[in-house]
Amino acid sequence: MKKHVVVFLCAMLAVLTAACGKKLCGGQAITQQDLIHHRFVLVSADGKDFSAKDRVPSIEFNEGLHISGAVCNRFTGQGRLVGNVLTVEQMASTKMLCVDPDLSELESLLARMLSEGAELRLGGDGQRLVIRQGKHKLIYKLSDWIR
Repeated sequence: MKKHVVVFLCAMLAVLTAACGKKLCGGQAITQQDLIHHRFVLVSADGKDFSAKDRVPSIEFNEGLHISGAVCNRFTGQGRLVGNVLTVEQMASTKMLCVDPDLSELESLLARMLSEGAELRLGGDGQRLVIRQGKHKLIYKLSDWIR
């Protein structure tokens, strides 16, 4: 029952986001083309700075919206974008011990956000990606391998 409520809420959010439009809400629907072939590195999570970490978390968007990235562990999965809501079902991940408590907490949070569906926003001419779900907000900056 709970999964049906989450799916319904995500669908409603997608409909509202799509209907919102640039002039009314200052937002724009994100397409796969906006994301694929781009890599982003984490700047902050819920206001906590992650840019100075020895291991900076990242997320990449590949052909067909295949998602990959790393926090402590590497993860991968098939993304689905409805409006501005990204969902990654059946995400696979390595299972190494994460000794940094901030990264360990982030890893669990990101996995939950992506599996349940999270709202995406692009800003700064595509230089910034915000992943948001409820009270949680992850801010990434563009860091493509090839520029």
